[in-house]
Amino acid sequence: MERKVATERQEAFPITYGVLGLLAFWGPLSGYDLKRLFDHVLAPMWSAAHSQIYNELRRMQTLGWVTMERHEQESRPDRKVYQLTQAGQEALAAWQEQPPGVLQLRDELLLKVLFGSFASPDALVKNLQAGITEHEERLLHYRQQLQHLPVRGMQHQPSGRPNPYATEDTEEDAYFSLIGRFAIEFERMYLKWLRETLEYVEQNARS
Repeated sequence: MERKVATERQEAFPITYGVLGLLAFWGPLSGYDLKRLFDHVLAPMWSAAHSQIYNELRRMQTLGWVTMERHEQESRPDRKVYQLTQAGQEALAAWQEQPPGVLQLRDELLLKVLFGSFASPDALVKNLQAGITEHEERLLHYRQQLQHLPVRGMQHQPSGRPNPYATEDTEEDAYFSLIGRFAIEFERMYLKWLRETLEYVEQNARS
């Protein structure tokens, strides 16, 4: 029995617990709903493709962490809605007791700068300027998100789908606020570094 539990834990990844957490926070969701929430809510720390989310949902069904119900829709394929089970809740709680993995920042722009000696100054300047534009947009997005933090409870739209920016008279989740502030501070730090690096590259190109 212990060997089986250990195997099951090896089959779970951070994205698995991202899905579990969203189901625990919002309740029953479809794969489409989960992808939308990954894009709107988990973007500062974890991204996921549709295929990854559906793979995890199948994995969690096998583990008994979620159940699936089909909801009929007129003129459209049935909507598969997933719900967290008691075993899934226990798995989410057990994961919180485990030490987190070491942060690994995978960023292609940083890799390009690292090997900047093999690039033309113009190429580096172009990539750094593009990075500044992208991170300015991210900073704006995260600041806007912080004004509309997710709340637990009545946060579904008339379509039945969850609204990550619901503004009902319910208490916002403090932990989402903590991550929102982290995302903002990270973008501010990254932008500061990008501008300093751009200035360095431009100065070297003139010398």
